[in-house]
Amino acid sequence: VAVVYNGIDLDRFAPSGERLDLDALAGAAPPAPGTIRVGLLGTFARLKGHETFLRAIARVPAGVPIRAYIIGDAVYDTGGSQYTRQELVDVARRLGVGDRVVFTGFVPKPEAALRALDIVVHASTAPEPFGLVIAEAMACERPVIVSLAGGVRELVTDGVDAVAHAPGDVEALAARITELAMDGERRARIALAGRPTAERSFDRARLAAELIPIYRGVAGRGV
Repeated sequence: VAVVYNGIDLDRFAPSGERLDLDALAGAAPPAPGTIRVGLLGTFARLKGHETFLRAIARVPAGVPIRAYIIGDAVYDTGGSQYTRQELVDVARRLGVGDRVVFTGFVPKPEAALRALDIVVHASTAPEPFGLVIAEAMACERPVIVSLAGGVRELVTDGVDAVAHAPGDVEALAARITELAMDGERRARIALAGRPTAERSFDRARLAAELIPIYRGVAGRGV
């Protein structure tokens, strides 16, 4: 088995560049100065952990100055595979965090959305083979909280270029969000460590060098 990681455009997903006004997209007033923007970007597939994220936000102490952003929308045709936006809005209201969570809808420029966040959350409740948004957020120099299972275990080093929680562990995710929101130095340190990891492991330019020997090997065996 030969492992070849996905590649991302490191010029597009970079620390500098356009930043979306997520509050305007959500139809919300700007938060108070000093508010930490914590976001989950992805489709509304049920395995992406939106409800886990909302439950974690509900457990972040009221005195921690955060606003949570759910960025994306329902894009699949498969019945029952995803939440509707209204379902997630209703979950937020039931949890009592309707005033702490906003929904931007689909964004065509994920890199500009990522740069607008102070913390990026990956909350998948099932193991994923890769976790593209993790690599993209690291390339944008955003501190990432990851659900540590599946291929994600190979992408990050917990406590160095990301912080981790067990999939579906609401209390642990709430603790990681709280810790990062209250520690600007740690956020900066993790963010700065993420970009070199992305450059080293996910640069698209390395794909040809890694794939060509595999193709040649297969061709040589006549398979």
